[in-house]
Amino acid sequence: MDNRPTGKCGRRAVDAAIIAVILLGGLSTGGLLPAWLGRAVWLLLAAGCWLWLAAGVWRKLTMRRRGWLVFWSYAAAGCAAAWAVRTGMEEMSAWQRFDRVCSAVLLAGVIIAIVYNIIYKNKPNMRKKIVAGNWKMNTLPAEGVELAENIRANRNQVCSCVNFIVCPPFTHLGGVIEALRSSDIEVGAQNCAAEDKGAYTGEVSAAMLAALGCRYVILGHSERRQYYGETSATLNKKMAQAFANGLQPIYCVGENLEEREAGRHFDVVKTQIEEVIYNLTPAQFARTVIAYEPVWAIGTGKTATAEQAQEIHAYIRTILREKFGAAADETPILYGGSCKPSNAPELFAKEDVDGGLIGGAALKAADFLAIGKGFPQK
Repeated sequence: MDNRPTGKCGRRAVDAAIIAVILLGGLSTGGLLPAWLGRAVWLLLAAGCWLWLAAGVWRKLTMRRRGWLVFWSYAAAGCAAAWAVRTGMEEMSAWQRFDRVCSAVLLAGVIIAIVYNIIYKNKPNMRKKIVAGNWKMNTLPAEGVELAENIRANRNQVCSCVNFIVCPPFTHLGGVIEALRSSDIEVGAQNCAAEDKGAYTGEVSAAMLAALGCRYVILGHSERRQYYGETSATLNKKMAQAFANGLQPIYCVGENLEEREAGRHFDVVKTQIEEVIYNLTPAQFARTVIAYEPVWAIGTGKTATAEQAQEIHAYIRTILREKFGAAADETPILYGGSCKPSNAPELFAKEDVDGGLIGGAALKAADFLAIGKGFPQK
């Protein structure tokens, strides 16, 4: 169970209480110590408070806002120092002057950090909520159209804030796109060729998918990696084709059972991201969806616990943030391991789980839509 405060007021109350304890604790502790040592303790605790506040909001900020935070901190510190120097320092000792300037500077820094925390730290998660259905090699064309029509007919049962995507087999794309025309349900493909055209028997290019009306394409799915030997080199080419033709990739990462039991799941996922996603431009990254699929849970009925899903999703976001900064906080990360109506609410309640890449449950309209109802109600 997630015990963090759920509302803005609750989180701000906790932040305010911690700040008060640090600052008042410093003042009271300082009063019990020799003057110079007490003031030193106060200055250290005030500095710690400022750093804690700044670190708490830092990851929520874009690069531009980080720059402004640094600018305003320096500006406030400079003004505070100038005020401290100009007012009544003639009769003070060197230590008292140092103490006064440091206190003014730190207080100014704390105030700026508090303001930024109030504005940005508890800003609600604005990432897209996505439920994407991967039909795999299931249904005949007529059955696929019927399924799409049933999803469309009952779409209004789910909040419009949830984005639905269906990814049928290649043979169904034209019919499904037509069945969903003028609706807000998007259509994606399950794969695309690594080349734009040519003598590649059996392949379907990204340009062909875009011409049909596809908006998304699944790339790097574990079954493609396992059965068809897709490598990072191949996936880099496919990603380039997707972007060149206006498709948004749903890039899949994940570990198998052997890798999970060996404790290598973090390394596997990191490598899959670094070898492909790290090659994207910021503009391309902004149009990418990540899907984590624990391979050992796909089609087996096993499911990662909500805590396991959150742990790896948070790790993925950290890896993305190392390359793309605050933009990683806007990237949807979907869970793709046997997600169904019964476990969707628990999974989707986690901070870094932004939806699901659904397999078997996507083949029944009622189940697919029910998963969309699993997002926390604000």
